[in-house]
Amino acid sequence: MQVLKTACLAAVAVTLVVSGLSIAAERRVATVALAADGDPPARDAMLAEARTWAPGSIPARAAIGLTALWLRKAGEAAAPAPRQNALAQARAMLAIADAGRPHAAATLLLHTQLALVEGQNPSRRATRAFAASYAAAPFLTSEGFWRTAYAANYWKTLSPATRDAAIEEAVWLAGLDGRFNDRLAAILGGSPMAVRYALRTRAPH
Repeated sequence: MQVLKTACLAAVAVTLVVSGLSIAAERRVATVALAADGDPPARDAMLAEARTWAPGSIPARAAIGLTALWLRKAGEAAAPAPRQNALAQARAMLAIADAGRPHAAATLLLHTQLALVEGQNPSRRATRAFAASYAAAPFLTSEGFWRTAYAANYWKTLSPATRDAAIEEAVWLAGLDGRFNDRLAAILGGSPMAVRYALRTRAPH
């Protein structure tokens, strides 16, 4: 009986520890999410705090948000040194996101964005990650507009299958809300993708 009681107490202790870790993880996810909508000083303060977090204590969802914030900071950097530092932080956070969410559309799109920040033209790595994001999640809402913009800008570099996926997602977005059509039209501009999109969404006579 004593052995069983001890085992039960140990199980309760483990449960409490796991619960505590889960709460701490969710707090970090929330902290990063709030910083994404905050002003630059608040964002920078949060990023400075996040650099003190042990890699093993950063949840994948928080790492995804941190990667996006570091990429934004890299894009805003006026000097090479801060830019390279931000890129290094972005790569480190993306590695954590990859480990926790393999093949997730969000991490694949971050790989695409990282490759774009690193160079002016999309690399093969960026194009592969972009194509794979459709396999992971064919239809996305907020990220879908970014994918539409990417596809429109780099249409010639995409495979026929990826072009088809991009068109399907754009048509799907237009169907969600009629007001999205104007937004999508502005994103597509005069790109070759715009012609295919117009043919798919044109009202029948």
